[in-house]
Amino acid sequence: MTAPAETAALDARRVRLGLAVAVGSGALVALQQRINGELGTRLDDALTAAVVSFGTGLVAVAAIVLARPAARRALPLVRRTTAWQRLGGLGGASLVAVGAVAAPQIGVALLTVGLVAGQTGGGILVDRAGLGPGGRRPMTGPRAAGALLCLVAVVLASAGRGARDADPLLLLLVVLAGGLIAVQQALNGRVRTTTGDAGVATLVNFVVGTTALLLGLAVHAAVSGLALQDWPGPGEWWLYLGGPIGATFVAVAAVVVHLVGVLRLGLAVIAGQLVGAVLLDVVVPADGATLSALTVLGAALTLVAVGVSGRAAR
Repeated sequence: MTAPAETAALDARRVRLGLAVAVGSGALVALQQRINGELGTRLDDALTAAVVSFGTGLVAVAAIVLARPAARRALPLVRRTTAWQRLGGLGGASLVAVGAVAAPQIGVALLTVGLVAGQTGGGILVDRAGLGPGGRRPMTGPRAAGALLCLVAVVLASAGRGARDADPLLLLLVVLAGGLIAVQQALNGRVRTTTGDAGVATLVNFVVGTTALLLGLAVHAAVSGLALQDWPGPGEWWLYLGGPIGATFVAVAAVVVHLVGVLRLGLAVIAGQLVGAVLLDVVVPADGATLSALTVLGAALTLVAVGVSGRAAR
């Protein structure tokens, strides 16, 4: 092959690898949601569980960054980013905060549909605006088709779970939270590009997100008070793994977004999230949970959506 052809082939392999890693990180998100949900049930306070998740993630990331000389050298480079580029963590904080309020009222199925609608729509707008480190990415027919297929897939997957009627205003807030996740991925990617270190970008994300959630918890405690139930003991250490799992996801996204763009990253993560959720329901089913054929079909369709979004426009 000629040099340009070899370069194109290498780039294509990198994109495929990036998408595969993104799908895997999406499966981790499904595991994180299961863990955080169980912790929230044990504590009888979803917002406190979110603070614990972000807080443990922050501690884990800080320890890793401080232990690596290269990461310590990269830390001062954060000053080269603009203030708004460091706010990616607000996306994750908004997601867990809105989810903590919405899940009990509208159910996880409808919550997922709203988040996916916001994330796919936000991914399109973010890519077109060039907020990500890869700059502007045109909205081709295959990319639009992939986004629509992904939304159809999640609606199908949710249809088997019996979503309840919901307050339109609350649904709007859920969609906006999904859109902020797309912004989070773009901004974290920019911090990673400027500093040259995904760990530093992840640390900035968790510092901002944890700070926002602590402020939210303070308001929640002042208004409603806190009456936490029993904290899990050492024998249930796995209930505290939500933060480190989330840190892994954020670090992966900060690296992969440069290769595939915000929209395709979001589609790949959603695919992995649904596939991971299906596997969890099969291997470790939650109390009262049933696995429907529509859920399996939706998970398979998201994988098709990721493939369609990567086809070249004609």
